Amino acid sequence: MAEKYTLDNGAVLLLDPIETSETVSIGIWLNVGSRDEREDEHGLAHFTEHMLFKGTSRRSHYDIAHEVDSVGGEINGATGKEHTYYFINAASEYASKACDVLTDLCLNSSFDEEEFEKERHVILDEIDMAFDDPDDYVSELYSGVLWGRAPFGLPVIGNREEILGVQLADLKRFYRTNYLAGQLVVSVAGKMDREAMVERVERLLEPYEANRGDSAIPGVRSKPEPHTGRNVSHRDIEQVYFLCGREGYSYRNENRYALALLNTIFGNCFSSRLFQRVRERMGLCYSIASSTMSFSDVGEFAVSFSTSVKNLSRVLNAVNGELKLVRNGDITPEELETAKRRFKGNYMLAKESNEWKMVKMAMQEFVFGRLVPYDETLRNIEAVSLADVNSVAQDLFSAPTFSIASVGPEDQQKYLDGFQFSF
Repeated sequence: MAEKYTLDNGAVLLLDPIETSETVSIGIWLNVGSRDEREDEHGLAHFTEHMLFKGTSRRSHYDIAHEVDSVGGEINGATGKEHTYYFINAASEYASKACDVLTDLCLNSSFDEEEFEKERHVILDEIDMAFDDPDDYVSELYSGVLWGRAPFGLPVIGNREEILGVQLADLKRFYRTNYLAGQLVVSVAGKMDREAMVERVERLLEPYEANRGDSAIPGVRSKPEPHTGRNVSHRDIEQVYFLCGREGYSYRNENRYALALLNTIFGNCFSSRLFQRVRERMGLCYSIASSTMSFSDVGEFAVSFSTSVKNLSRVLNAVNGELKLVRNGDITPEELETAKRRFKGNYMLAKESNEWKMVKMAMQEFVFGRLVPYDETLRNIEAVSLADVNSVAQDLFSAPTFSIASVGPEDQQKYLDGFQFSF
């Protein structure tokens, strides 16, 4: 059974021992992401994540990488809109080393000036790489259309001008303000000695004070407001990369279960309506899908595809036609039951991954303040009715609420100017 422990300094420890496993996944999570940045801090959450890998008072950046590589482990970090986390996957016999490396990385970063300047250029290259990738770039355009200029709609990575202007003192201040024990969750899944893991994490996190110097826990997040509109970018490339959608449902909205099944039926797998119609029967594009994403207080539903300019109009009309059918109650009971079986099957496959469990526990703690039993999720999925799915479809598939972003040749404009979803 997974268990939750609250440490004396306010940090939370989540453990899910798996005796049949031979590996362990350990993550240190901070309840801070790009949406928590002030106007003059855009890109600092991501930059701080990078800097924590650049060395501590005990380890150089090489030492951090070498200690994990030498035992066949994996180490990485990620910054999102709501969270930042650092993790190691390793054979269970190296759990103690993994805990030591991760806590050292998060608590004792040296923030060296020379490493800071080198990492600035790395991030600038990362920004250029994202700009050069039409898939990445259209996602950023879409987020900006849907959520506007609020932090929630801005690129997590920042932009060139902002990163060029960042000073090391800015990162140190951001770290002191946001990397607090009260914002921290340690999530561990895999083979472990439960008592030894609790003792080890308590000892390693003991110096991690709940309040560092003049810092204070960030205030309550304000809910971002969705917008409608479109952003079309012209590039000298062969394909059009198109993304459209609207606000969906947050983790705290019970409609997310019906939306998960609707998404499966509509466009989230190879047998989905959208893929079968546009890719298989009509042969109009290689890649097309729908997707959902949930956050603590908002969510997103989107449809994306890439196609040639000459096929753009036909793909748009096919997507519109399929949306219209689903919105008007065309989904069958058989499709819903198939979607439920697929969800359960995918859920069981995911449960085989310790990293998936580690991530899921941390997310549940941040959103719900508790660990959600696996069977509770499956019960909620099973309880979804066809009326629930139809209700969600009617709520979401409303033409005036769809935002659009597109990247492609200039000729795309003549097809997009005259197009409007009419479902």
